[in-house]
Amino acid sequence: MLLTTRCKTGDVMMKYTICGIQMETGKEPEKNVEKLLDLCTKAIVQKPDFIVIPEMFEIVPKLNLADQYAHPVPSAITQTISGFAKEHSVNIIGGTLFEKDEENVYNTCCVFDRSGSLIGRYRKMHLFDAFGYGESEWIARGESPLLCELEGLKFGIAICYDIRFPELFRYYATNGASIVFVPSAFFQPNHDHWTLSIRSRALENTIFVMGCNQTGKHFVGRSMLADPWGIQAVSLGVEEGVLVCHVQLDLIEKTRKKLPVLNNRRFDVLISD
Repeated sequence: MLLTTRCKTGDVMMKYTICGIQMETGKEPEKNVEKLLDLCTKAIVQKPDFIVIPEMFEIVPKLNLADQYAHPVPSAITQTISGFAKEHSVNIIGGTLFEKDEENVYNTCCVFDRSGSLIGRYRKMHLFDAFGYGESEWIARGESPLLCELEGLKFGIAICYDIRFPELFRYYATNGASIVFVPSAFFQPNHDHWTLSIRSRALENTIFVMGCNQTGKHFVGRSMLADPWGIQAVSLGVEEGVLVCHVQLDLIEKTRKKLPVLNNRRFDVLISD
């Protein structure tokens, strides 16, 4: 299952291949990184332009221990991901790690280009204060979205619980994103919430949304791609592996001609808090 994205610029057909890594993170960071790199190496067989990694790929600690596993950016772990990107000439949506600065710890997604350069970072904006969890007790909120463009593909980043907040996805769509990548560690037993949220964010914005998830005892797996119609185009089950999908960006234009929801909005009657 492979994601090949095509878009036309004049007479040039640009193609993107995007692979998502679905894995179960264990208790030992070194082994988790080793597993991640093994799965990324398997993905390289598909000759991807982009690889997407899940949230908290290095470790899923109790949140009160997050500070112990936090790194500055850049650090040894980001250099490992950067090195893989450079060695294999692949862009990487770097899942998330715990980022430490002078004052706070953030749940951060780093984006690397084919040269291994860090081109941007997104700090999770909506922290998981639900179902008895209190992520904001230990993690600081990010304050801004991240919209990137690499090789003609414009994309946004969201992290896990962000999927439940449509305003972020509307921002990306109205600012030209064709796809939003959602590295996640989405908890059991809410797999219906997971698939419904991804499909809804795609449909209401007529864009592609790709969710790359943790799996195992605590997480729902089911990494998936939803197309601009909100249709689940391709997905994994609960096994570890590589998600590969085929996507044509002209489906966005075709969808918006039939379903112009972005143009049909009523700004004159919008209700705000």
